[in-house]
Amino acid sequence: MRHHTLKIGFVAAAAALAVVTTACSTSTVGGTPAPTSGVSSDGKLPSGAPHVANPLDTTRAQAAPCSVLTPAQISSLGIVATGKPDNSATGPDCSWDDTSAVPTPVSIGSGLVTTSKGGLSSLYVQGDSLKRNGGYFEPIDPVQGFPAVLYSQYDDRQAKTNASCGLAVGVSDTLQFTVGVTVTSLSPKNEPCAIAKKVADMEITTIKAGS
Repeated sequence: MRHHTLKIGFVAAAAALAVVTTACSTSTVGGTPAPTSGVSSDGKLPSGAPHVANPLDTTRAQAAPCSVLTPAQISSLGIVATGKPDNSATGPDCSWDDTSAVPTPVSIGSGLVTTSKGGLSSLYVQGDSLKRNGGYFEPIDPVQGFPAVLYSQYDDRQAKTNASCGLAVGVSDTLQFTVGVTVTSLSPKNEPCAIAKKVADMEITTIKAGS
């Protein structure tokens, strides 16, 4: 499976680090942390990212990154996969590659960006640049109350083969987790951003439960 330049599965630009899985990898954008003090009256941080009023405890997830998705949750996605942990340059992460067919129909990567303390601010300060240079940056509805954004250095969400999507969720003002999904063959029932949103929701449920 292909890997985007700077590895989508944590996008790393000169001054940034983020996450989008492209087949067998993940991509992260992080970088110089934006100040987290001075929350405005509309609940925004100086970077424009939403303030996270009730941070999520990710202690277990950082120690065991593959624990964020249970076997039942993986099965509910219609895939057959076992998580493979890895300590990437941006923090603890895990990948799940669907083994139900060849080539792999769906690849999922997820991890916590612990090397940058910017949280979603690290992405918000890069939003305009991502859009200008062929990528995308699109804030979406919160996931269980936590702010989220779709993003990537490349926009291949609608590619006929190896379509991918990157999603980041702010679980505190200084920490984000990312989800990257790549599908070998794009279809209405196999759409990477839809899968990424489901995965993010499942992960928060699991982390909250302490599983």
